[in-house]
Amino acid sequence: MVQLLRVARANGIIINRTKLAKLLYLADLEAVGNENAPGSGVEWRWRHYGPYSNTLQEVESDLELAGIVGASETINFFGGKEVRLSLTTDAPEVEIDENFAAIVERVVAEKGRFTATQLRDLTYQTPPMLEAQKLGRREVRLDLTGGEPLPDLEPALRKLRAVARGMPALEDDVGAVGDLSEEIDSLSELRKEATDEMLDGG
Repeated sequence: MVQLLRVARANGIIINRTKLAKLLYLADLEAVGNENAPGSGVEWRWRHYGPYSNTLQEVESDLELAGIVGASETINFFGGKEVRLSLTTDAPEVEIDENFAAIVERVVAEKGRFTATQLRDLTYQTPPMLEAQKLGRREVRLDLTGGEPLPDLEPALRKLRAVARGMPALEDDVGAVGDLSEEIDSLSELRKEATDEMLDGG
């Protein structure tokens, strides 16, 4: 987020929340297309206006509290409210992968002057969003490689956490680790023989 705002400021580009989300999504998409990890570190879902992550709001709040980012509400050209984001410091200290920094710079240079609506429409044409639209269900997790949306594991994880909280605490079995270690050691020769036989027979 900071790198994107830094590049936008250097190029005189105004960034609002919608543009920030869409540009970061496009940067992540390009990174994955280049066989790199997505650099934003957020999980993208199909929300009301295309790809979005609630984590962006959390990061924005943290950066505001740290005095790095400022958010100001304004009225856009069409008479609607929008929140514009900008850096409040000249040289914020952040670490970012060099390759991803270059991707962000390129994406902002190429698409940063698009309107929020143009960026939204562009993101709807990307492979992850096209796959999500085939299902016709919002809130699905987007697969940036262009495959079908990823399964949502959070509901199952919540159930597992609830079950785990209701289980009694486990008591340590004194000496169990030592017994297991002895058993592993006693089988080492047999494992070696089996491995040798497999390699020789292969």
